[in-house]
Amino acid sequence: MIIANPAAGGVGADLVWQIVRRCGRPVSVRWTAFPGEGTDIAAAAANTADLVVAVGGDGTAREVAAGLATAWRAVPMLIIPAGTANSLYRSLWGATPWAVALSRALAGAPARRLDLARLDGRLVLSGASAGFSPRVTHAAKARGTSYRAAIEEVAARYRPYPGRVLVDGITVHNGSTLLANVGGSRYRGGEFQLLPHSEPDDGLLDVCVIGGEHEVASILPLTTAGTHLNRPGVVYARGRVVRIERTDGGPLWFEHDGEVLATDRASRTLTVFPAALLMITAAESAASAA
Repeated sequence: MIIANPAAGGVGADLVWQIVRRCGRPVSVRWTAFPGEGTDIAAAAANTADLVVAVGGDGTAREVAAGLATAWRAVPMLIIPAGTANSLYRSLWGATPWAVALSRALAGAPARRLDLARLDGRLVLSGASAGFSPRVTHAAKARGTSYRAAIEEVAARYRPYPGRVLVDGITVHNGSTLLANVGGSRYRGGEFQLLPHSEPDDGLLDVCVIGGEHEVASILPLTTAGTHLNRPGVVYARGRVVRIERTDGGPLWFEHDGEVLATDRASRTLTVFPAALLMITAAESAASAA
């Protein structure tokens, strides 16, 4: 089963036809018509499909993952990257072309059981963040600009917020906050390796908090190589439950998988959902191989 999102930037009939042709067998294709439909299609596909291919970006992948993770029958999933960021595909496959990934999946490559996170009745796949990142995501979507252009725009006027982050009930950060990222995926925004040590199947959520003393222009380039962790004011932790708070009671800007949530809360809590999803990836992690 192929589930394609026509609203994703790189998805079109030509790409889907290439995927169908490479499958070399009869395959069903479903196009999503509205946000959230990918979840329903995936849940229904789990009754009969032996592989579900999500064609789109990180948001499309999350919808399909949510449907498969809650289905009665475990069916492996493969991502074909065709969105704006494609962060999770990069985390799982690196620079491997999608055609190679598809060939491996069709040849029976083993699937890994990836962790998800629970958030207010939602399932999180790639990751979630508070502060600077959701402001950038909002600006990019509202103005139809690239993520890079939105970073420059938001950085010029962004002010850190007073925040606290707790991991398994222990405070790991309390003070001025540029951003807090939880995952999941090592990469966010396509190129920023905020969680360089994250393993998607170790039963834990990785957390990176960058303090408000850092300027976006100086700290963000370091995240592309994952070399930001040794800087003062940067905290990295792991745990099963992560709570992110805005301590002055103001609205907390928050997103997950590229979807900006309503700014009607001052805190958000994520809980790991271990081994929730079968996913075809480039290789097993150390945790899986052990």
